[in-house]
Amino acid sequence: MSFDENLIALRQAVTHTLGVIDGKLRNKANKTDVLTTEQIDARIQQLIGSAPETLDTLAELADALGNNPNFATTISEQLAKKASKTQVAEQEEKLSNALIALTDAFTNGAATIQNSTTEQEAT
Repeated sequence: MSFDENLIALRQAVTHTLGVIDGKLRNKANKTDVLTTEQIDARIQQLIGSAPETLDTLAELADALGNNPNFATTISEQLAKKASKTQVAEQEEKLSNALIALTDAFTNGAATIQNSTTEQEAT
């Protein structure tokens, strides 16, 4: 190939490459086609707002749980504060003893009233 032929081939290759690049640039989105972050967020919120009932249910559950991201930890901490079986048994025994003492007091009181009424009737 002569120098001129090489130059012509090089020119054609460059022209072809520029044509390909130009076509790709023309298909690239421009600023009017690209959404801003705020527009994307708004579209996501719009999509969530029109979501099926399943997502509404999830939102209701989150509301019911106080939107607490640490709900499991919170519940575990609260459960740890509850009385143990031993503590409950001790309280049941105290209550049982108090009820027995109260029953005995009523029984003795009723007997005392009965005895004093009987004695008064006899006199």
